[in-house]
Order: sequence, then structure tokens, then C-alpha cells
Amino acid sequence: MSQPCTALGDAEAQTTPCRDSVEQKIIRAYVRLMFAPEQGTGSRTITIMRVGTLDVRLTEHLQNFDLPTFPPLWVELYSPESSSVVAYCGCYEFDEDELDAAVELVLSAYTRLTSLQ
Repeated sequence: MSQPCTALGDAEAQTTPCRDSVEQKIIRAYVRLMFAPEQGTGSRTITIMRVGTLDVRLTEHLQNFDLPTFPPLWVELYSPESSSVVAYCGCYEFDEDELDAAVELVLSAYTRLTSLQ
């Protein structure tokens, strides 16, 4: 049984979006991140979308040295209310497995949203 789709621009949408739509949003955000200004913390962050009260963000930690065990890219579920990251997924280059894990993280936010209602 396939899931119904909604437009990702609808921040108030209660229906889980299609996997492909979420994947496209993440890929577009990755491209936009390259043009985002660096924050004073040595990173740059953009908001991919909102799910209920959570922001889905993409953060890149800019590094002057190589830390192979620390992914430079993070997809995060961020709560502006508590100013904290509630879930995250680290990525090195958004290969197929990493992109799939990031999509699952975003879809889990919709599951959390419906379970709270």
C-alpha cells in the first residue's frame, strides 16, 4: 500500500510526503548549502523544511583538518521551542545509503507528529 503524497511546501500538512519528494528536498538543500554563509562556529546551516513544530535542517561542519570518523554533513530535526536537536543523521557525501537514512529521519518526524495528535 503506497502512502499518499503532499506538497512539501505545505508546512501544515498532516500527510506524510512521498519519499522521492523528501529526497529531492534534501538534494536541493545540499546544493543551496554551498552558497549559505558560514556561521561563527565553523559551520553553515539551512532549513530544509518544517514538520509541525520541528525544523528539518542541513548542517555542514567546515573542517580545516580531516576527521574521518566525524561526518561533515548532518540532517537534523531541530526544535526551536527547546533550542535543541532532537534527532540527527550524519553523512559524508550523501551516497545512496546515506540519502536513504536522511529520508527515513525526515519521515520519522511525520510519524512523531501523527503520534502526538
